Amino acid sequence: MADDKLRIRLNQSYWKHLNAVPFSEDVVPSSLFLRNKHYLVVDLETQNLVQDVGGWGHIDKLKISVGCAYDSKTDQYLTFLENEIPKLNDLCEDRLVVGYNIRGFDLIILQAYGLDLTKLDVFDIMYDVQTLTRQKFLKLETIAHGTLNVGKSADGLMAVEWWKKGEVDKIIQYCQQDVKVTRDIFEYGRKNGLVKLRRADGNDAQVKVSWN
Repeated sequence: MADDKLRIRLNQSYWKHLNAVPFSEDVVPSSLFLRNKHYLVVDLETQNLVQDVGGWGHIDKLKISVGCAYDSKTDQYLTFLENEIPKLNDLCEDRLVVGYNIRGFDLIILQAYGLDLTKLDVFDIMYDVQTLTRQKFLKLETIAHGTLNVGKSADGLMAVEWWKKGEVDKIIQYCQQDVKVTRDIFEYGRKNGLVKLRRADGNDAQVKVSWN
């Protein structure tokens, strides 16, 4: 858990709202890492698609098929089916939650399953890299190709098709792979102070990061 006596650095965004308690995006990333000894990389797959629930404004209505995580405290990869999501939520509240676009997707869905977002420290790799590069809508695959020279094995559309066919093992394998890629990018950035983006011309662009 976070040390309540540890001072944190705040971004300018904190002073633009009236809430006394800072949101995760208000906290300078290095402060999040100092506050938390362990982290949890999280990724979800769903039973249905965004268009099935009325668009991106209603993604809290999406149903989870599988949730996967990497726990740095135990150095283990974990899998959770829908009825096991409360266990995942408990872990989220006891670790720094790390992921790719988790603020815009995974955490919103988990909130509908009872996750209390006010209890979380969150670091979203996508938001941080977008802020550093001023590029929006960066895909995980762009960073994975440049940094690790690996790509995604499938996508969310395929995961929904697997769910309809009852092929849960394939969903788990795909979700675990996404978690591993996200974890490896995070660790690469922590150790090297940078990540790389694969450009359309095949060359890589380096982005300096401060993830310690």
